[in-house]
Amino acid sequence: MSGAIDLVVMTWRLRDMGRVRSIAGVLARHGFADIAARMGPGAWARGVFRALLRRPRSSPIPVEKRLRLVFEELGPTFIKLGQMLATRPDLVPMALVDELTHLQDRVPPFPFQDVKEIIESEMGLPMAEVYAEVDEVPIAAASIAQVHSATLRTGEPVVIKVQRPRLNEQITADLRILAGLARLLESRVPETRPFRPRAIVEEFTKSLQRETDFVAEAASMGRYRKMFEDEPGLVVPRSYPEWTRRRVLTMERVEGVKVTDRQALVAMGLDLKAIVDVGMRLTLRSIFEFGFFHADPHPGNFFVGKDGTIILLDFGMMGTIEPRRVDEMLAFMVAVLTGDVDMVVDQLLDADLIGDDTDLRGLRSDLRSILFRYSDADLGSVDVAAFLQEVMAVNIRHHVFLPADLLLVGKSIATMEGIGHQIYPEFKPLDAIRPYLTEVYVRRLLDAKRHSQVVARSVMDGLTLLKDAPFDIRRVLRKLRRGELTMTLRSADLESRQQHTAAVANRALLGGLFATFFFGAVILLDQGGTARTVAGWVSAGFSWMFFLGLSWSLLRGDGR
Repeated sequence: MSGAIDLVVMTWRLRDMGRVRSIAGVLARHGFADIAARMGPGAWARGVFRALLRRPRSSPIPVEKRLRLVFEELGPTFIKLGQMLATRPDLVPMALVDELTHLQDRVPPFPFQDVKEIIESEMGLPMAEVYAEVDEVPIAAASIAQVHSATLRTGEPVVIKVQRPRLNEQITADLRILAGLARLLESRVPETRPFRPRAIVEEFTKSLQRETDFVAEAASMGRYRKMFEDEPGLVVPRSYPEWTRRRVLTMERVEGVKVTDRQALVAMGLDLKAIVDVGMRLTLRSIFEFGFFHADPHPGNFFVGKDGTIILLDFGMMGTIEPRRVDEMLAFMVAVLTGDVDMVVDQLLDADLIGDDTDLRGLRSDLRSILFRYSDADLGSVDVAAFLQEVMAVNIRHHVFLPADLLLVGKSIATMEGIGHQIYPEFKPLDAIRPYLTEVYVRRLLDAKRHSQVVARSVMDGLTLLKDAPFDIRRVLRKLRRGELTMTLRSADLESRQQHTAAVANRALLGGLFATFFFGAVILLDQGGTARTVAGWVSAGFSWMFFLGLSWSLLRGDGR
């Protein structure tokens, strides 16, 4: 460990000492001298932390707020880190998650001369050969980029998103320092280890690299536009690929007012309820129908046009979900919203999110307590954000390993609920969420094409298992002979696990019988002839019976 720390020290000494001193100063001003002192890796750092050690101070301001102020003062990398942490209640305490949602990403604009130089450097052309006119006063300025109105030489009104000068160098240095700080935290501040600082930095690095690549953002805009071609209530500005580079994004200019400017929306004579309903529908569809959703849905990214259409901006942070995860989340959400505790736990088990040390009886009890409290509540009075937060808090307390995509989905839905209440205080989110999720869940459950694909994959998995079985058996026998095989028996909640195993076996059997009779019916009916037709319809009847049995088992959630 000391060797790794020495390497971090050498890296900082050569390249990043100025930035390290700046970070130390900010930490000192906000009362984190104790943490910094414990991180001191050796004599070389005494000069850096001397100010911290001389003036340790306590503060009446809560530690969560002080951390938010530290992130804001340290600039783009740390602001984005805070925004990422705000989506990860599995990694940081919920109180800090709540505070980090208030991070302000407003910074002074940079000079127009820098804008011009960046555009010309990226395009390889004088700015005047691309844009007929560029407004020198930016529309908005944030930690990553600022936006200017412009007109193309061909006459189209556009906006240009230009990355901050020297941003890449600053982010690279900050990420290098963060990686070193994460290693030091884990080695010198043991209480931070459960929060996995190194894993956080690694995940954050990947996310930030995607967000600072405007070519990737333009591709996300195009994908989102294509997804919602049938949605008249949404406008996604189109990008201009020929005038888009890694640090410059040129996109269609669309006029609108900020979605939270309720007074302006009323003055325009718009239907506020309709705007909120469309916004929630778009959020749910992007998640559960397309598996590709806006992972940073704060109010500054939503505008409303004169005709009431929603204008969605900033596609730097996008979430993706694979189809199997969508099925798992749909079943999980339906189980939560219908108050079926057994189905909730079954879904967590099926998704392999529950560890061996989880007390299933305690988990069920805590979930049942929450769902019971909400079961008799008026549908419109339920705070969905608080409800989901409670469910997630229980899961985290019982060491249920919630994946990042599920947490992003929860944040996205909760944020849309908050925006909806700002625009239309009478908004009842569950009135929209519950019927939609139920409809999509049933539709996917009855989708024969999807089930045939699942059956085909299951058959291939079974064949692979049979092919590998002799090798696996020989390997187990060798370990037995060598005395290398150990077995651990856990009696806690054994009956529940046995029920889960039986449930999986029952559903697999019903699924196999359904597939056999279904494909048998298709083949027989296709061949024609009286005998084959009768046999085909009989086979179809059996397949329908087994499908109903499978559906009933899934809906009950108990495997019977």
